[in-house]
Amino acid sequence: MDRDHLHVVMLPWSAFGHLIPFFQLSIALARSGIHVSFVSTPRNIQRLPKVPPSLATFIKFVEFPLPTLDNNDILPEGAEASVDVPADKVEYLKLAYDRLQYPINQFVAEQLPDWIIADFSAHWAVEIAQNYNVGFIYFVVFSAATVVFFGKPPNYFFVGDQKQAWPSPESLTSPPEWLSFPSSVAFRGYEAVWAHAGAYTEDASGISDAARFTKLSVHVKHWLFVVAGSLKPLNARLLVDKGVAVEVERGEDGSFSRDGIAKAVKLAMVLEEGVKLRTRAREAAAIFGDEYLHQVNYIGHFVEYLKHGGSNKI
Repeated sequence: MDRDHLHVVMLPWSAFGHLIPFFQLSIALARSGIHVSFVSTPRNIQRLPKVPPSLATFIKFVEFPLPTLDNNDILPEGAEASVDVPADKVEYLKLAYDRLQYPINQFVAEQLPDWIIADFSAHWAVEIAQNYNVGFIYFVVFSAATVVFFGKPPNYFFVGDQKQAWPSPESLTSPPEWLSFPSSVAFRGYEAVWAHAGAYTEDASGISDAARFTKLSVHVKHWLFVVAGSLKPLNARLLVDKGVAVEVERGEDGSFSRDGIAKAVKLAMVLEEGVKLRTRAREAAAIFGDEYLHQVNYIGHFVEYLKHGGSNKI
């Protein structure tokens, strides 16, 4: 490993809630002198923010056309990200995405990078890294609270012989028993239905999201977490628990009213009862906006880990 010329390959899932965190991490690594190959499809790359000119020599966008499916009518023309397709067609986007493993395998074979940093969707990237003795990191674009809720990897979705760790939607509606502190982080009933189905349903790609997570987590020693917009219900409960947000009141079916929104905004922005909330929100904003803390401390330590190999082989 050449510590002065580290090369990292980024493999984000084709959704902008994933592409943007991967892009931001790429920028942070480039600022530390690490060379990054950001792999995605042409249209996704075109829609990303511009790289600062000073970092242009450190970030290379690697474009692979999204493979076509047997029935070209399944995905809308030009669709390359989840934002481009209706919800019931995302499974076909995953099927097409999985076919990118073949050109990506060839790319890794030719480039032999030091590390691959992959999203949950690229479960097949583990085998690619093993085949070419490349370090592998699983970049989880969910909050740490979400991961804690589902439990310690690798058995947070399946136990034993692929038995579901969460047997029903109802099992997702209470904080898990392994928490040693009070928490309201859990799904509401209406949220749990789609969350459970979304995790365990085997879709057109032939694999469920839960199985994708599990295939990665069973083999990967190195995890990297970031707070993103995914699994918003759990993030919302966490922010309420921490006293930095107020949640809009909803009905049993998830419905809400303009009066409920007005009540929440008034509490957060105007009422005296919201003073403590506003104070804590300002304190949290200062931490999230602390460039030195993130780039020098967090990213700096991570870069040192990459440079020293971090016992990097999976």
